[in-house]
Amino acid sequence: MLPGIETLHFTHKMTVRDYELDRFGVINNAVYQNYLEHTRHLFLETNGVSMQDLVERGYSPVITKAEIEYRSSLQSRNDFVVNLELASLSKLKFIFRQEIRSLLEDTLIISARITGTILNSSGRPCFPDSFQDLHSILTINKKIKPGE
Repeated sequence: MLPGIETLHFTHKMTVRDYELDRFGVINNAVYQNYLEHTRHLFLETNGVSMQDLVERGYSPVITKAEIEYRSSLQSRNDFVVNLELASLSKLKFIFRQEIRSLLEDTLIISARITGTILNSSGRPCFPDSFQDLHSILTINKKIKPGE
C-alpha cells in the first residue's frame, strides 16, 4: 500500500481483459486511466458518495490534473490491484494518490497523483454535503499518531 497514515485507503482487484489490448498487444494509457477512474468511483460509492446523485443534483466532478508515471506494463489476463488513498480533501479540491500493482510479482505498474474538484451548476468549485463524511474521516485520521 502507499505510505501514509493520514489518508483513507481503498484497494480494488481487477484482471486485464483481452479486448483492452491494442493491435500491438499493449494496454493503451487511456485504459490504465480507466482503471484508476473506476477505482475512484468505487471508493466514493463505498463511502456514501454516489456519482449519479452528484450529477442529478447539478454537480460536475472534474479532474484538473493527472500526474501518471508508467513503470511497467500489464499483459492480457494479468491480475492486478489498484490501490488508492485520499490524500487531501478541501472545499476547492481533492487529491488521490493511486498505484496499479501486478499481483503476479507485486510489480509497480503505475503511480499516479490525481487532482480534481467538484463544480456546481454555475461552474464554480464547491463542497457537496455528501463529501462531508469523507472530510470528517480524513480530519480524524490526521489527528491519529502512529502507534495509537
